Amino acid sequence: MKKVLLIINLLLIFGCNGNIEKTEIDISSAQCGMCAVTIEGALNKIDGVKKALVDMDALKVTVAYDGNKADLKSFELAISNAGYQANGTLANAEVYKTLPGCCKLPEDR
Repeated sequence: MKKVLLIINLLLIFGCNGNIEKTEIDISSAQCGMCAVTIEGALNKIDGVKKALVDMDALKVTVAYDGNKADLKSFELAISNAGYQANGTLANAEVYKTLPGCCKLPEDR
């Protein structure tokens, strides 16, 4: 059901504006719903991002954005600065230390 809602949301976003691009980012260090909210919030603050939706089952975030204003590197940096790994970009270690226990990897709890 979550995947169906994700697809519907993306179709609505893309259907309204032909200039919108999308990308998927692996967020393998995300652990819970709080992680999803934090990652989506960090991405949705970036100028040009129309919508960011986390799929915790797949450990991916799909970002719909204006390619003239934002890019993959800015998304990876925002996720890293929120304390999470994004594709090959490691989490900011100082921020990761401050995450709630439920958001840390099992070996760090």
